[in-house]
Amino acid sequence: MPSRPLSRDRALEVRLHSRAGTCAGDVARSRTSRAAAVAVLALTAPCRPDVVAAVRARIASVPARDVEWPPRNVQIDLLRSSERVTLGSVRLTGPGGVTVEHVTYTDKLGHTRRVLRLRRHGVFVGDFRTVDELGRQVDLATLREEEAGPPERAPREDG
Repeated sequence: MPSRPLSRDRALEVRLHSRAGTCAGDVARSRTSRAAAVAVLALTAPCRPDVVAAVRARIASVPARDVEWPPRNVQIDLLRSSERVTLGSVRLTGPGGVTVEHVTYTDKLGHTRRVLRLRRHGVFVGDFRTVDELGRQVDLATLREEEAGPPERAPREDG
């Protein structure tokens, strides 16, 4: 009896789960940086923190003693960081002042829109619905998770 094809969400979960294992192995073997791996995972499921959370929960549900490779703790850490990117609380950055934000909003007609917002040196360039569209404007391989900078100070009140 033939099996049914996977739903779009389930196919995305499978792809992200597979990519998380590959990225965790590369980070553990120092083949790639953590920031680059987070960017890859965030662009695998763009603007879909629900999918990232589901995959992270599935990986976390497996007892650590049952997993030898790829490193479970590295996978969970990378997915936690990519979830922050897909939620829009952390941006992806690239050379030349490029930043990419994951933005989810509801338009005037009540439709939920998920876009990748591209800026260069803080200037809005465009919103892109797919990673392929974004890839026509910027080299995706150069994107990295934004480094945490020094904490911003509150303005001083003189008086």
